[in-house]
Amino acid sequence: MTPITNNMDVFAEKFEGIDLHGKKITKAEFEDCTFVSCDFSETFFFACKFVECRFENCNLSVMKLTNTKMSNVDFLSCKMIGIDWTMADWKSLLNADPLRFRECILNDSNFFGLSLEGLIMKECRAKEVDFRNATLQNANFIGTDFKGALFANTHLEDANFTDSNNTLIDVRSNHLKGAVFSRYEALFLLETMGIVLAD
Repeated sequence: MTPITNNMDVFAEKFEGIDLHGKKITKAEFEDCTFVSCDFSETFFFACKFVECRFENCNLSVMKLTNTKMSNVDFLSCKMIGIDWTMADWKSLLNADPLRFRECILNDSNFFGLSLEGLIMKECRAKEVDFRNATLQNANFIGTDFKGALFANTHLEDANFTDSNNTLIDVRSNHLKGAVFSRYEALFLLETMGIVLAD
């Protein structure tokens, strides 16, 4: 199996069981690559690029993405606690395709101020995640747990929160036009305004 090294440029490779815990990788580029059961916890990816890649069953907790580009990337059943997504390079990507998280643990992560329209975060755990000032129009949050997540001045127009839970979002300080919520979660929205519902 090809080892992951600095300055590598790989296309359509599959990496399985790679352990880069705490290592630093600089200026590596991956296109159409698959990463299965890899340990990238506390790995520092500096000025790297991931395009049309897929991560399955990986540990990416506290991974650092300084100046790293990500576009059209899938994460499936990954542990991704404590990632600061604001450190990645979003500015130089014109029309970056959205990230897709399915059945991932994203607790304690930071998406503050990011523009990630069309983000998919299905059946994930997003506890204590910071979404303040983010633009997340048309996002798919079906079945995700947002316990303790922060929303303020967040653009959530046309986002789908069906079957999500613990969505404590203040309707006065967020943009929710066209957003879809399950009936039970809609009660949480009213509670943030101090509205009491009689049976």
